[in-house]
Amino acid sequence: MDIMNVKELAKYLKCSESVIRNLIRDNAIPYFRIGYRINFNKEAINEWIKNQEIKNMKQQSKPNEIKSIKTVI
Repeated sequence: MDIMNVKELAKYLKCSESVIRNLIRDNAIPYFRIGYRINFNKEAINEWIKNQEIKNMKQQSKPNEIKSIKTVI
């Protein structure tokens, strides 16, 4: 099992550490703690990436919805 820390994951995902920390704060990415250290299972991260791709593809395939705008006079 490959385990990464915040810095290693940021490099792996090619983003900043602050982006990773925001994802952690929002519970939007799988992670676990050992004491105060935040760690990531590489297999879980790869699965999370696949799920993000599927989620994005589903959102893109939805037809654009036209929302009515109500004006107040």
